[in-house]
Amino acid sequence: MKTERNWNKAKWIFESDGALRDIYVKDVNESDWKKLIDYLNSEYTLEFGIDKERNSNKIDFDFIQKMWNDENGELETKSLTIDLNGILIKSYFFSPEQIEFDIKPSEIKSLSELNRILEFMTSISKVLKKQVTLTGENQAEFPLIKVDSQNGTEIVLTKKEMIRISKRAGIYNGWISRIKNLISPNKIIMEELEYKAMESACKPFEPVEKEKNVW
Repeated sequence: MKTERNWNKAKWIFESDGALRDIYVKDVNESDWKKLIDYLNSEYTLEFGIDKERNSNKIDFDFIQKMWNDENGELETKSLTIDLNGILIKSYFFSPEQIEFDIKPSEIKSLSELNRILEFMTSISKVLKKQVTLTGENQAEFPLIKVDSQNGTEIVLTKKEMIRISKRAGIYNGWISRIKNLISPNKIIMEELEYKAMESACKPFEPVEKEKNVW
């Protein structure tokens, strides 16, 4: 049975706030990446290369493997851009243990664009037989959308559900301040948030296991 999607309940997730939205597939390996790359190369319009110097419409998996093994940082980093009918999906191949894409929420403005994102996530889930999640930027443990073709799951959190899950888990979620304004924007709190953002940006990349999701 096809899920009935409701843009009015989902649009809060894509309200522009200066941050990206991330799409994850967790607990993967190089074999999963190879399977995904073969699929993307055959099914999507894409560009692979160095920013502003893109030179291929196919992802070079051999080069990606060299990037992962480039401990000295000698290779120029290549990235991926998928054009999903006007929605640009990017990947930087951070780790062989986690698949990650990012999108600009400003490009998701209606049910039509939401459908494109959900269909993209569903296609990846079918290819890899794994759960695919969409989260806020650098909030890998807090899914806002879950898709799992293996068990027919497609869950899009409402704003109220996000707040309830946050409270139940006893965690601070950036969505609460950005969307619900539950934290007063005084100087001390803003400085603390800026510090946390800088601290997060300086940390080395580490994949997040699926079992660490808060729901």
